[in-house]
Amino acid sequence: MTIPIKRLIETGIKYGNDTLLSNWSIADIGRMMRNALLIIINGYSYLIPLLLIIFFFILIKNKKWTELVFFLSFLIPFSLTAKFWYGGLFGRYGSFVAYGLALMIGLIPNKIIYWLMISSIVIAIIPTFIVYQQKPIPLIQRQLIEQVKLTDNDLIILSDYQRPQLPYKNALYINGDKNELSIIEKKINQALKNNQRVLITEQAVNFPYWQYDGQQIHIISKGDKNKAVLKKFLATKKLTKIVEDKHYSFLSIYQIK
Repeated sequence: MTIPIKRLIETGIKYGNDTLLSNWSIADIGRMMRNALLIIINGYSYLIPLLLIIFFFILIKNKKWTELVFFLSFLIPFSLTAKFWYGGLFGRYGSFVAYGLALMIGLIPNKIIYWLMISSIVIAIIPTFIVYQQKPIPLIQRQLIEQVKLTDNDLIILSDYQRPQLPYKNALYINGDKNELSIIEKKINQALKNNQRVLITEQAVNFPYWQYDGQQIHIISKGDKNKAVLKKFLATKKLTKIVEDKHYSFLSIYQIK
């Protein structure tokens, strides 16, 4: 969907109730810094934040203001994008600062430090490389759903993170919208009243916590599952686990009764 330029200018770069010019409390700034740090550490290596501190300290000490502004032109837009965090985009957010970081590393005069930085990035990428050689998580979830023999009369509840890869016509997708959540709860109750089978994935039960983003759990979703959006609603129901994979417990499927 194309957003008119005029609308962007009038509203700011908006996500939910947040805009670029609004919500600049200490908590908002702290969250932005946390997200930026997580992107850099998980996308590159634990040594990159140290590189940034040393590099900018040297520029300021030597009063290289032109170079300082140049490198800040990468870091500031990158940090601002971290203010608008949502699932699945932290890798793409990291691309905003990639060229600046590569140039910083390339300008390191000490060969030992240079190769230490390069080696740390390679080592940081290895676990991600290995996990992406395994069977795709959406495919595993789809195969588990196939085991329950889903029919057109059944209702299945999925996480919004699963929406792109698992588009079922009789599926409802849990997200953070309160109005939509209320509608979904009513549809579940109505389906149960009509003696329909209602299924729900572990990802939907826990949403927005412990959600798969690609092959791994999203780095900021590792929170308290007891705060899941469906927690209170499901407390009034009985959940029976009907399908599970012992290697992927977060992909289990339950029947709601």
